[in-house]
Amino acid sequence: MLKWSIIFDNLPFLLAGAWTTLSLTVVSMIFATVAGLLVGLMNMFGGRVIGAITRVYIEAVRGTPALLLILIVYYALPRIGLNLPMFPAAAVSLAVCYAAYIAEVFRSAVESIPKGQSEAAFSLGMNQAQALRHVILPQTFRRVLPPLANEFAALIKDTSLVAFISMEDLLFKAKIIGARTYNVFSPYIGAAIIYLIMTTPVMQWSRNLEKKVE
Repeated sequence: MLKWSIIFDNLPFLLAGAWTTLSLTVVSMIFATVAGLLVGLMNMFGGRVIGAITRVYIEAVRGTPALLLILIVYYALPRIGLNLPMFPAAAVSLAVCYAAYIAEVFRSAVESIPKGQSEAAFSLGMNQAQALRHVILPQTFRRVLPPLANEFAALIKDTSLVAFISMEDLLFKAKIIGARTYNVFSPYIGAAIIYLIMTTPVMQWSRNLEKKVE
């Protein structure tokens, strides 16, 4: 049964979890975007060997559940001496996961640039690196903003997976409230509302960006 009093009485506790969720999202997204750009470029321009390695990484990560990556980094890696604290472990796991998807976003955006742009840059005496830096990438960054915003919104929701390693994010805080009050429905509804408040502006921003890019 929904009891709004449970939500309001525990709102500061839920908001503390929401702050953890947002912090983890921002840190993970920054590293995932940088790594995704590098992986995407290496996949396209790194040659046969590097391209094959990055393709294996992209396909392997995209075919693996994000929760499994979190469990591997936090529980399995310490067995071989790589012991990360909870927040870095969660951030690394999510960054590794989302970098594979963002690499494909950058690849698609680069490939969508007309080949005439590169040919024009080469005719002006630029090499491939210069053409990428001065001609291709500036146009690419504008095109990747809408899908990156969508990835950011998805990442906000996927941070809920860190509750499985007992990290006190928004979902985990809701579980604690449910255990305390013997009412799991109300705190979960409260958490859902907070997730909506966090993701809706991002998704609306993404739609606005898509209209501007078209």
